[in-house]
Amino acid sequence: MAKVYTPHDRSLPKTLEEPFRTPGMLPVSVIMVSVAEPDSGVPNILPAVGWGWLSRLPLTLGVAVCTKDMNVDYYPRGTHPLLLKAGDFALNIPTEDLRDKITKCGELSRHKDPTIDKFKEAGLTPGPGRNITSPHIVECPINYECKLLGVHDLGSHDLFLGEVLGCFTDGEVTTTELGQGEDGIVMTLDDGRIETVRWQTIATRTFQTSGTEADA
Repeated sequence: MAKVYTPHDRSLPKTLEEPFRTPGMLPVSVIMVSVAEPDSGVPNILPAVGWGWLSRLPLTLGVAVCTKDMNVDYYPRGTHPLLLKAGDFALNIPTEDLRDKITKCGELSRHKDPTIDKFKEAGLTPGPGRNITSPHIVECPINYECKLLGVHDLGSHDLFLGEVLGCFTDGEVTTTELGQGEDGIVMTLDDGRIETVRWQTIATRTFQTSGTEADA
């Protein structure tokens, strides 16, 4: 099977509707960044797929935030100046049942409308921070409190580095399953129920020949 190579020359799409030619920014598990607004007191939410774990000690993660107006998907985010002002943020892990709320937060723009309250519009609940000023999203089962360590200009995006100071979970974590492709954690809630959160960390693919489909 011959590979297909697509060159990447840093050129921008010719119109706002045209996508980039080179496959890139392929989605990982979506997260939601929540950050305080020190002046107005109205916090903001940024759904993002450009993020990842970068260091185990200190426990550090990175979130990429767009700063350039390139097409309908890539434009300056109103969360950017708030992260700089607040100096901290919460990285929240949403689940499938929050899909519509994630979409709603992505459709709204604090950059285009500085008065928008995404928590209110999406029907989400801000929970008070323990060691940071920014709230977490109560409806998300896992919430990492992060202190801003630095910002790196990567071009179209700035990379915000956050050191994890602590983590809220829906209950006491009793089991962690990592590295098997279908990972997850099991928690015991204060009412005695058992909650399991699972996610996929390995891609799957299929091949189709003569109208039939088979797993790779």
